[in-house]
Amino acid sequence: MLHQTVRLFQYFLKNSRQLYAFFILVNLIPSILLLFTEPYPFIGKVLLIGFPLGIYLLIFASLKNIGLMQLLLIPQLVLNAFQIVIFYLFGESVIAVDMFLNLATTNVSEAGELLNNLWPAIFLVCLLYLPTIVFAIISCKKKIHLSKKFRQKAVILGLIIALASYGLTFTVPHKPNGAYRLQYDVFPINIYYNLHLAIQKWQRSKHYPVSSKDFSFHAYQHTQIPDREIYVLVIGEASRAANWSLWGYERETNPLLSTTSGLVLYPDAITQANATHKSVPLILSAVHADNFKLIYQQKSLITAFREADFQTIFISNQPPNRSFTDYFAAEADFHENIRPTLNGGISSLNNWDGNMLPLVQHYIDSLPGNLFFVLHTYGSHFNYQERYPSPFAHFKPDHATEIEAKNRQQLINAYDNSIRYTDYFLHCLIQTLNSTQAVTALYYSPDHGEDLLDDERKRFLHASPHPTYYQLHIPLLLWFSEAYQHTFPDRYAAAWHNRSLPVSTSSAFHTLLDMASINTPWLNTEYSLTSPKYKAQRRMYLNDHDQAVYWYQSGLKKQDREMIEKKKLDHR
Repeated sequence: MLHQTVRLFQYFLKNSRQLYAFFILVNLIPSILLLFTEPYPFIGKVLLIGFPLGIYLLIFASLKNIGLMQLLLIPQLVLNAFQIVIFYLFGESVIAVDMFLNLATTNVSEAGELLNNLWPAIFLVCLLYLPTIVFAIISCKKKIHLSKKFRQKAVILGLIIALASYGLTFTVPHKPNGAYRLQYDVFPINIYYNLHLAIQKWQRSKHYPVSSKDFSFHAYQHTQIPDREIYVLVIGEASRAANWSLWGYERETNPLLSTTSGLVLYPDAITQANATHKSVPLILSAVHADNFKLIYQQKSLITAFREADFQTIFISNQPPNRSFTDYFAAEADFHENIRPTLNGGISSLNNWDGNMLPLVQHYIDSLPGNLFFVLHTYGSHFNYQERYPSPFAHFKPDHATEIEAKNRQQLINAYDNSIRYTDYFLHCLIQTLNSTQAVTALYYSPDHGEDLLDDERKRFLHASPHPTYYQLHIPLLLWFSEAYQHTFPDRYAAAWHNRSLPVSTSSAFHTLLDMASINTPWLNTEYSLTSPKYKAQRRMYLNDHDQAVYWYQSGLKKQDREMIEKKKLDHR
């Protein structure tokens, strides 16, 4: 083996031209893989190879020391490696803006859970790129140089190919979501464009406390009653409707909620985004997918409740992630995070969602007047087995942690157990609210769904560049106490009537304010599920570039459309 390795080194280090071709080929590997994953027409596929080939011909001919140039391009090799991992995880597309932001908003513990399951891809990129770096170091030290004549020819050829490829971009037929553009569709131009957008977004979000400090909803409670009012928003995590028995799943994953009175289910509900750092702020704010940029100037519904003289409590079982969610949580009168953190907050320890329940009881008992809670759960976030205590291991075996097709049933068992624990958590929370005898109601919505190796695509997790049916379809529900039903019968009747209509997470802000009799110029009752004025809107999805696209044209594949038809979801 050692002898073969030495011979391989010697082969590529015989002359500079072989090394030149080798470095270009290694850097083109992601572009070659994209040929098989992207649904482009023939000319588009030609450009996937042609433009980067022209650029690399130019770049590697710009220095006579070929090894030195590859060493300077190590950052590109890192991005190439990242791209190959994306192929392994999602099977398509390029490094998205949201993926760069996920690097900044995911703590070490979450990253560790995922990286443990990406070892085949990590091994492959090490096998590809570590020898490349070694070759570059050796050739640099040995001063293996390209001749001046060869470099001149390579520059001319590179210019011709690059310019011709650029010209061809204007001949590629339009895609469903717009024109073919280098910055959108050609690797590695698109990843640098996405990185630029990610940095811009990160800087704007850091400036959020300043850009939103003077914002006010001018909110007030237009109908005041003598009884105490308590409203709760529960934000789930990675919970998909396909695995809730209340939504027709064949397994009993909702044994407690299925016997709970006062529930109103919305079978046709979708999320506006498949990444937590965008989907949760869309639930908590008045902005929708089609006006998302307004989020940098506005505050959340927590402030609206505060302006209406509610005491507000934000309890979280999610690690802080330096996103809008953290800014919104800080608006509450009381903010508690039950997830212990380590190493200055860059990693965290596991905790059960149920440990938020004693805190809910504490604030109900200790605070007078009307209350508004936001409970941000950890729900069904991978690793699923760590989301529930051992007594909730109903479906077994459930110990698989490796993301492999052979482990799918064990992964589903663990995921379904996490749904059963969510069922228990919501049931206990409803019991707590019922015991207060207050006028109270609850709104539950996950931030997005999850892929579970559901079909031949072998998709897993969420936050992929293009969503799937399983990431979009969520189990959204409302619960109303008997006191609420008697006090506001028209709203309860409207919620019941609207259950058959298509909805999305754009309804959260408006429903909760309407539910609590809070008025503000930002309230639109056509989005409120408790209003007879509710209208089924054209549902939009916030894509990776923060552009609102019609959800049915958000990159869904044949398998997704088949599931949408099977579940009879409205195309609106």
